[in-house]
Amino acid sequence: MESEMNMLKESLYQSWVNLVTRLPNILLSILVFIIGMFIIKMINKYAKKIVVSKSNDPLIADFILSVISLVLTVILFVISLGILGFDDVTNKILAGAGLTTFIIGFALKDIGENFIAGILMAFQRPFRIGDLIEIDGVKGRVIEMRLRSTTLKTIDGIDAYIPNGSILKNNLKNYTIDELMRDSFIIKITYNDAVEEVLETIKSALYKNKYVLKSPPPIVVVDDIENEKVHITIHYWYRTDETKAPGMTLKSDLQLAIHSVLNAIKLD
Repeated sequence: MESEMNMLKESLYQSWVNLVTRLPNILLSILVFIIGMFIIKMINKYAKKIVVSKSNDPLIADFILSVISLVLTVILFVISLGILGFDDVTNKILAGAGLTTFIIGFALKDIGENFIAGILMAFQRPFRIGDLIEIDGVKGRVIEMRLRSTTLKTIDGIDAYIPNGSILKNNLKNYTIDELMRDSFIIKITYNDAVEEVLETIKSALYKNKYVLKSPPPIVVVDDIENEKVHITIHYWYRTDETKAPGMTLKSDLQLAIHSVLNAIKLD
């Protein structure tokens, strides 16, 4: 029992001696790491100004800055370990980087998938900030694009965070990629109404609205005749970058205007 206690004391003493011996290296390593992180932060700040000024694409800028930060942090970590005298450890870390990457990639498959999807989207852009898109039933304006997710502001004001992996795997609709959108609605009139006069009256009402585009022109057609009613479908185009003419408000204004002019010619 006494010999075991002596061995324990000797072990603790040797550990203390090793700690005291390595203390300068430990303090230097910590100091280098702290200073290094500060330098990396300053480099990222400076790089961000350059990248943002050279590119109007936030996703590409985010990708470049993330890569710079990751590479510099890994280098700093290896240098800090080297100062501590763990050269063998750093060599093993570098040698096992491939296996480590595989293990981490498998464990964090979803995160890695979203990250890779973000990289692909950075160079092949299906949408940009401000576009109105629909992904897997979620429809809204793109307000932020990151490497791992994209944020949409839905029409009811909800912020929806869509993983980039889901964007690549699901059907994507971009309603505003060319800043034009077509909308439509249907009205019904009776058989006894002068259909041709109604069509011309509706076209006139559409052309009077300054937010309805003349090119492509609006289209007014008889879509169906059923139960003594003539169904008239109205198609029109408008610009999505015109903030004073949001889609729902414009449709409402057009329907009220058409209702008013049709009442003026005394339809049933």
